[in-house]
Amino acid sequence: MGEILFPSVPSLISLTILGALFGLILSIVKKTLRVEKDPRIEKIEAILPGANCGACGFPGCAGYAASIVNEGVSLNLCPVGGRETIEKMADVMGVEAEVSSSKIARVHCQGGNDVTKIRFIYDGPLSCSAAQLVAGGFKVCEYGCLGLGDCVRSCPFDAIHLNDKDIPVVDPVKCTGCGNCVEACPRNIISLLDREFDVYVICRNKEKAPRMKKGCSVGCIACKRCEKVCRTEVFADNDEVDTAIRVVDFLAVFDYKTCINCGRCAEVCPQDVIEFVQEKAEVK
Repeated sequence: MGEILFPSVPSLISLTILGALFGLILSIVKKTLRVEKDPRIEKIEAILPGANCGACGFPGCAGYAASIVNEGVSLNLCPVGGRETIEKMADVMGVEAEVSSSKIARVHCQGGNDVTKIRFIYDGPLSCSAAQLVAGGFKVCEYGCLGLGDCVRSCPFDAIHLNDKDIPVVDPVKCTGCGNCVEACPRNIISLLDREFDVYVICRNKEKAPRMKKGCSVGCIACKRCEKVCRTEVFADNDEVDTAIRVVDFLAVFDYKTCINCGRCAEVCPQDVIEFVQEKAEVK
């Protein structure tokens, strides 16, 4: 066996001194380069609801709080907190509160399993996104809800559920307008709209009526009665004002900048594809 060599005493002393010196240098550098955390970040984070839903576009409430303080991002990106949260954060930041309109998720489809036709039997994962990957979905209507609940599972507030026809229904009390359901839907049948508007179209089909009816009996038939009543009764043939609803690509589309939320379009729609929430609430 070879002889085992041990470092000499002077070498050990040198190594010890160098180690201590490097440790001292690192300690000094750490203290010099350390950035003190702005105390406002913790205050903002404490004000935020703590839902960590990601609706603000940042990784949780902590990420949003840090971005507000360090990058000056807008205070009104949290749909969950609402006006009170924005006002409290504005007070911490010493700025004027700018409160945006409250949003709510709206479902643009009423083609449940009782009024739609299927192209084939789907036996895959219980997921709309997965079903969409199989030949574009199992329903004849390529624009309609697949009813497998991706939106339901995406909601952190238990604000959306499937009814007995497998169509998602939004709870207006629980909905915070976070937009998770919008992102989860592979067919884009859910959108965020201002709560101040009670009227919206519950169809996404852009096909001509004869073709649309092959897959769904409750879609928009592009009859333009909504457009006509808006022009003749609401705006009284005022050529200087555009109608608040127009048929585009065989589908009724709202212009909410013009809409006065009267609901007349819903009254004349023969297919009941225009939902007027206020009207139904009054009937009940």
